[in-house]
Amino acid sequence: MFGFFFQMFVLCAGAFLAGVLLTWLTMRPRESPAVEVQPLSIMEEPAAAAPAIKANSRTMMFHTPESPYYKRMKGDAFFHSPEDARRAGYTMWTPRPRVPANA
Repeated sequence: MFGFFFQMFVLCAGAFLAGVLLTWLTMRPRESPAVEVQPLSIMEEPAAAAPAIKANSRTMMFHTPESPYYKRMKGDAFFHSPEDARRAGYTMWTPRPRVPANA
């Protein structure tokens, strides 16, 4: 009976120590990168030009600043040019033809 409890104690202690080791390995401080990065404040714009094309990944359509919906849409994908958006598989927004109500 004592042997069984001893085996259980050793298994539990080993599992605990393995968990401690894995946690320590993932949480230990890493070496800082050679280039120091300055974080942006929330209201600060990045120095590079912001992407001008907004896209919706659900509809796979993109809007340029000339689109009437450009300011309204939030967009979950952004591109620097329409060519980049097309290469990613998005199509440009085009107005739908109006269908008469009597048809």
